[in-house]
Amino acid sequence: MTPRLSTGTLKRQAGRILKFSIVLPLFMTVMFPLVYGFSMHAPSPHHLKIAVVAPDETAQHLVDRLDAAAGDSYDVSAVASDDEARRQIEALQVRAAWDPHTNTEYVASMGSTSATQFAESYIAEIAPKALVELGKADSAEQAQAPTVRDLVPPPNNDGLGLSLLFMGLPVMMAGFMTATGLRSNLAQLSARVAISIMAVLALAYATLATFVGFSVYAAFEVHALPIFLLMAFASFTVMLFHTGGMRVIGLYMALPTLFLLVLLGVPSSGAGMATELVPPVVAALHPWLPTPALLDALRKLLYFPTASLAGNVITLLLWFFLALALLGASFLRRPRPTDPDAVPAEKERQEDSAPDAGTRTERRAREQLSAAVASTRGFRGFFGSRRVVSDEQMQNRRGLHAAIRLPMFFAIAMPLMYLGVVHHPAPNGMVLDVVTDGAQGSSIAQTLEQLPAYEVQRVDSAEQARQDVLHGRARGAFVPAADAGEVQGAEAGKGPAVLVASGMGIQAESAVTTVFAAVSGESSPQTVDLAPTHANDRFGMSMMYLGLGGIVGSNIAGMMIGLVGRGWSWHRRLVWVLGVAAANTGLQYLISVHVVRFLPADVDWTVWPILFLMSVSIQVFAVGGALLIRNDVMIWLIGVFIMCGVPASGLLLPLDMAPDRYQILHHLVPSAAALGAIRSRVYLPEAPVGSAVLTELIWLAVALLVYLWGCLHVRRLRRRDEAAAAREAHQFDDARAGEFEGAVLSGSPGPQTRQLQVARAAAKEAARDRT
Repeated sequence: MTPRLSTGTLKRQAGRILKFSIVLPLFMTVMFPLVYGFSMHAPSPHHLKIAVVAPDETAQHLVDRLDAAAGDSYDVSAVASDDEARRQIEALQVRAAWDPHTNTEYVASMGSTSATQFAESYIAEIAPKALVELGKADSAEQAQAPTVRDLVPPPNNDGLGLSLLFMGLPVMMAGFMTATGLRSNLAQLSARVAISIMAVLALAYATLATFVGFSVYAAFEVHALPIFLLMAFASFTVMLFHTGGMRVIGLYMALPTLFLLVLLGVPSSGAGMATELVPPVVAALHPWLPTPALLDALRKLLYFPTASLAGNVITLLLWFFLALALLGASFLRRPRPTDPDAVPAEKERQEDSAPDAGTRTERRAREQLSAAVASTRGFRGFFGSRRVVSDEQMQNRRGLHAAIRLPMFFAIAMPLMYLGVVHHPAPNGMVLDVVTDGAQGSSIAQTLEQLPAYEVQRVDSAEQARQDVLHGRARGAFVPAADAGEVQGAEAGKGPAVLVASGMGIQAESAVTTVFAAVSGESSPQTVDLAPTHANDRFGMSMMYLGLGGIVGSNIAGMMIGLVGRGWSWHRRLVWVLGVAAANTGLQYLISVHVVRFLPADVDWTVWPILFLMSVSIQVFAVGGALLIRNDVMIWLIGVFIMCGVPASGLLLPLDMAPDRYQILHHLVPSAAALGAIRSRVYLPEAPVGSAVLTELIWLAVALLVYLWGCLHVRRLRRRDEAAAAREAHQFDDARAGEFEGAVLSGSPGPQTRQLQVARAAAKEAARDRT
């Protein structure tokens, strides 16, 4: 007979799950702004390699002096010729090169846009004095700016160079989710069946990512097979590593896996920011972690075919054998239902299949026999055949389906949504102001009105144009030379002025400057930045780290509260939601302002309420969804708030440079509206955010309705179960004397006869086991 669970065991299990449900969302909420903000909020060069063509001894001495003066920021080396300089750039051995004899600068933007910007700034700084020293110019003021040649420019369908990040990261995250799902839903799978399933799924995830990148968006033009195989191998390695870790330490393996793959792996990969610009402690992880190995290898395969892949492949192989070792170590100990680190699904299966009572020797023999039989079961043993399947095998099929739903969705949704926003940035409905009180302004306005990608607003004065930019009504403004003196920061008599706000998107700032320079015929008009990025947020991306932590943490916390607190009262769940939201967003705000400091100390106070309202809306929606559909709510949470919300927020790419669907989603998804409002409060505090707050409030109302529906659903299920139990308990209350004995003898249904049937079935099962 199956032993009953004690109250103490149930409380311990519930306590462990509750603790994990608190730790995981708190970990994600805090670590995203802490690690990402620390790594990428204030880039500064560390040993960024620059080559200088020095064919003679004079140039060689110049290179030595430049290298000594650069300190640890830049490593300046000499090369013998232009060809050698280009070869080293295309092999990713140096970031840029400069030939002082021809005053030509060589770069490769697809190696790293951020590193290219720093390299160009450094060469522009040293070039005038160096040209004077080499006798190429009479004075530094007369020296011409270097001519820049981009050896590997951004292709048409990968304008930001981020497509490889959103193609490689999903397959690794899908691998992590798959390992977690298989361990939670099918803990009794034998190793050979589990590994076979993981291998097939790794190929499937790589196929999905390759299909989106190469077929849907045509972002790449190289051969797809090496890309496909590399991503499949990386995904399979992550599955093995996480599976081995979960067999050893249980559910808490999610923390180190996510920390290594995402929190440390992405900042140290160089995909978002060059490794020479992040802190040295983060850059030192680049050759050791699997995520940087995969993303760096993808960059080389896609854009730098002459660069060596040996280091990246060896790193992936190292993690593959480490995963095998961890998986092998997990077999050295036999899991028991009493293990504190065992997953709940494993405990339930082991407790349900506990052997009948008997002597200790008999129980141990039955356990060993059962384990031996289970370990030899193949795929059909667990899942049955097409025509013959047992109830247990059908349950295993449903468990497999539950395990792969979320990772399969993630593997297709992330590249589909994120590649869609970054692969081809171009102005789309960009609003520009033009001061038209003179002939020049009227001519430029007339020219821009013929371009369908822009919406032109004619204004009468420079001050009105300035107010439009500061209030977010225009992306940029053109002030003719005659009115440039009215603009603070511009000088009269030095040509027209272009007003921008780089804090709202550096890509849009570049697009505005480029189009106004083209239509005005001015090669370098005066640029006045009305809302520049802060010193600790140079690329304006720090708000995304803050938002990602809040969104991911709120998703997990809300789902956990809905699952763990399924038996709680409705107000107790809401108290937990409010408490978790206050704690998480409060910690995020403190980290952002006082620890990492990518938000200024005088930031508008409304940033925290917007973040808090977003967290509460997401959590209430997640709790209600978990009450209705349990774990399946995570697909909805990730799909709406992460896959749609983050790309449509305008942080990855300004919305007026994104496709129309993202501009629509920005006004519909609460996470997108909240992230956009937070950036507005930081950089354009005069801009209105009422529409974003209204979107949040509408979603909060919708979330409360979903929560009410979930509470009623749980109450209905509870009443149904209670009614069924009452009917079963009282079905013989009205029986006359003698009927009970007759029912037992005749085998009619009744509680006692059912107990006899259960006992007979258990005896037959024990006899089969002995046979």
